[in-house]
Amino acid sequence: MEKMKLGVNSAMFDGHPPEVAFQTVRAAGFAYIELAYNQGYVGQLDPALFGQENAARINDLKQQTGLKMHALGCTINLAAPDAVEQFRLRVAFARLIGARYLNACTARRDNRAALIENLRQMAPIAEEAGCILCIENGGDPDYDAFAVAEDGFALLEAVSHPAVAFNLDPGNMMSLCPQQDPIAEALTMLPGARHCHIKDVMRLNGEYHFPPIGEGELNYAPLLQALAENEIPASLEIPLRMHRQPDSWPQRADQPVDPAISLEVLIRSRLALEKMLGYRLAADH
Repeated sequence: MEKMKLGVNSAMFDGHPPEVAFQTVRAAGFAYIELAYNQGYVGQLDPALFGQENAARINDLKQQTGLKMHALGCTINLAAPDAVEQFRLRVAFARLIGARYLNACTARRDNRAALIENLRQMAPIAEEAGCILCIENGGDPDYDAFAVAEDGFALLEAVSHPAVAFNLDPGNMMSLCPQQDPIAEALTMLPGARHCHIKDVMRLNGEYHFPPIGEGELNYAPLLQALAENEIPASLEIPLRMHRQPDSWPQRADQPVDPAISLEVLIRSRLALEKMLGYRLAADH
């Protein structure tokens, strides 16, 4: 069995230039990085982020650090009237930087009909580009159209296109659906999955915080084994600048997190994951 393709989502570097993210991920011993261009979670996004100039900058950083890229985090409201055009821009950018999986949370449950209609239009755009739109189970009410496995499979059935799949995120389910077993739900969703976010969660005073992997409440060992067996890549998503309030709504800190802290969190996470997997995840460059 091949080693898992495990990268790092850049959300933990929110507020820092991409050079900091690439250098820190490389220093922590990972071979892959996923850019977190998620509307709202990392502030307002400049459309220029998805242009050729930024793509050239990202590709230069890939070359300098030796990091690879298989996924792009690009959450928007997928039910919005302009979502298809926004998605088209993101697909073009993903092709430029070599990302195949576009990970995005969905929409509000009461906008489900518009969500499905948009997904039906997005699917062939993704297919033509050789990409997969990986819809992600949400972590707050803005994205509760896909909260649990049943919701996700209903969406896949309604869209019925091979270019739409799941990005699993057990950590999101902890806050939006605390009554569920997130790992069990993720394992149930595995047949529809093409990517996964590894996010641990710790509840403090009723709020949801994101510690190093292996230091929270989620036991990822069985899911990691299943991901490896099915050759499904994953990214560590540890949004240190953000936590969730008791009602699951995200709260973003005023200041970015010191990259030295991010490096320590990544190293601790890698060591915990290596223990669960039974082999080293040393960057292959």
